Amino acid sequence: MKDQLLEKLLARVLNWEAADVANRGGEYQAMARLKFDEYGGYRAGEGFLENLTGWLGQMSTEDRQRAAEFVRDEMVFISTAELDHLIETAYPDVIRPTLLRTAAARLGCQPWELARIKASDEFMKLHRQTLILGLGDGAHIDQLRRTSEFSNEQFYIAPEMAESSAERMRDDLRKALDDEAALFEHVVLVDDFSASGVTMMRPKDGGSFTGRLVKAKEQLDRLTDVAVVAEPNVSVLLYCASETALDHINQLLGQVGWSWQLKAIQVLPSSLRVEDSVLLEMCEKYFDNRLLDQLGAHIDVAGDDIRHGFGGGRLPVVLSHNAPNNSISLLWADTRHLGGSQRGLFPRRHRHNAERP
Repeated sequence: MKDQLLEKLLARVLNWEAADVANRGGEYQAMARLKFDEYGGYRAGEGFLENLTGWLGQMSTEDRQRAAEFVRDEMVFISTAELDHLIETAYPDVIRPTLLRTAAARLGCQPWELARIKASDEFMKLHRQTLILGLGDGAHIDQLRRTSEFSNEQFYIAPEMAESSAERMRDDLRKALDDEAALFEHVVLVDDFSASGVTMMRPKDGGSFTGRLVKAKEQLDRLTDVAVVAEPNVSVLLYCASETALDHINQLLGQVGWSWQLKAIQVLPSSLRVEDSVLLEMCEKYFDNRLLDQLGAHIDVAGDDIRHGFGGGRLPVVLSHNAPNNSISLLWADTRHLGGSQRGLFPRRHRHNAERP
């Protein structure tokens, strides 16, 4: 009954005829049931169809049809199951093959000689001397640990590791290898998503750099000879990233001279970017400037127009747990909690807040 009422309301908002309801109504209900209702930013009792009707209702009649078509045909929603799949493939498809190639080079054999490599002391030692560090909550270190063949003592949720924890993990490593001088040689830095690459790494005034990777480098330097060798092999692993982000990060890694490897399991092509002038104008038309005050100086970090997405992202992407601010604001901007009337189709929960620095 509830779905039928919502379908009727959606038909009224979009001025559907009876044939349109029969042909299209089921499509939106299927999208809600299979994916969109799981979005973590909805309030209690809310779902996709309720939000869709309210979201379209705030627009002019001529804009509603284009917005509905965009959601149906162009928007990309990455579900929890899909993200879990990316995490599950990280070890067998990315991390382990990297270690096998490294071991092959040290053994002086070909990468396809897998039986020889896997049975070698070189590979088993390198495998144990690998340290996995999360760059943020999105790293899902607990899931990655369960789907890998590493020891629990090779994972830490953040690069900011207490010296006592580093020493404990080092001691466990030395005990496992029966080597009183052993240190971690390979470090994997993990995060879930990057759309612009700016949060990962960006230049500052004066020629220096900042971002998660810079902070991770500082922590690795601090752990040198405590738990990590000087100049370890470092890999940056992102479960999902845009081509723009990968190009940005690789460019800056080259500028600072770090020979770090960067890999994304799922790459979002640049062709996904929203270039439709009608949609971009709608982002500007319906944006509530109250959000600018809430977000504060954070939105100036990457420049460009936040209405088109942080860092000029222009992405049509929503993650099941939150909508990235690199996506067009039409999807995520919501000011009801600020006393405004703008409603986001997938309201974003903001990490940065001028009142909560």
